[in-house]
Amino acid sequence: MHLYSEHVILRQRDVVAAAEHWNHDTPQLPHVHEFMEIVVVVAGTAVHRTRSGSSRISVGTALLVRPGQWHAYDDPKDFQIWNIYIPTETLQGELAGLRSHPVLAAFTSASVATPLAPVPGAIRARRADRDRAQTAFNGASTVNLKALEPHLEDLAQPSLGSGRSLARLGQLLVVLDMLAPAFALPKPGQSLPATHPAVIAATGELDAAPEYPWTLVDLAARVPVSPSYLCRLFMRELGISPLHYLERRRLELTAQLLLEGELSISEISATAGWTDANYMARRFRAAQGMSPSRYRAVFQHRSRRAGVMLQQP
Repeated sequence: MHLYSEHVILRQRDVVAAAEHWNHDTPQLPHVHEFMEIVVVVAGTAVHRTRSGSSRISVGTALLVRPGQWHAYDDPKDFQIWNIYIPTETLQGELAGLRSHPVLAAFTSASVATPLAPVPGAIRARRADRDRAQTAFNGASTVNLKALEPHLEDLAQPSLGSGRSLARLGQLLVVLDMLAPAFALPKPGQSLPATHPAVIAATGELDAAPEYPWTLVDLAARVPVSPSYLCRLFMRELGISPLHYLERRRLELTAQLLLEGELSISEISATAGWTDANYMARRFRAAQGMSPSRYRAVFQHRSRRAGVMLQQP
């Protein structure tokens, strides 16, 4: 397995986001990222493999891969993709106020059965999780790849000034807006659906402080709506409950802490907000297919390289 760190992928730059074109002539082994990644297939096909299973993807497919998740590409055939890298700092900073945007709303949605599995496009619809988990959306008919690629090429260029400039942010926003149809499918004549303000506020609270001992009553009071209504909104908008969303966020934080430092497993559990380290370990294994200690072991010698070759999970 490989680990791709922000430090290496972004070439030690402090940037809002970056893009990179990849041509895969050979399979890419399982790897994980420290950042949010959007993948857009622009040529050929490959089998996209994750903890939840495998499916063949082709031109126009859009994928979201959350931090700490592993995925791989098997059996590539003239396979070319654009990767868009969005650091956590950007998600919690410049983009925090835009959670109702279809692509950013997709970052919070749960279209899969396991908490940390990569999220395929077209995930707004209220369908069963198992159906969404097995389907990678082909957005070729809704995303204009020919128009999109010049903007991705701009985002791939080094920043002339600050990597967190308004110009750089503008480039990212243009790309996200052009990708929006791949992640929200309105009926003819309708506009793209907006996320409910209570869901935007609640996910913001949970993202900002996943270590807090949240209860449903506490969270609902912050929004404020009733606990039962907040649950209905989450299920309608994201496909999961507020506390399931919180668990997924804590799992991501746990993965981050395992990669970054030398805290013990019990210390990481407490820092990430878990009240029981054994329960955390069970949930982590269910999500990643390996224990927290194994996850740490495969990355503990990663240093500052782009990745370390290891056995597949």
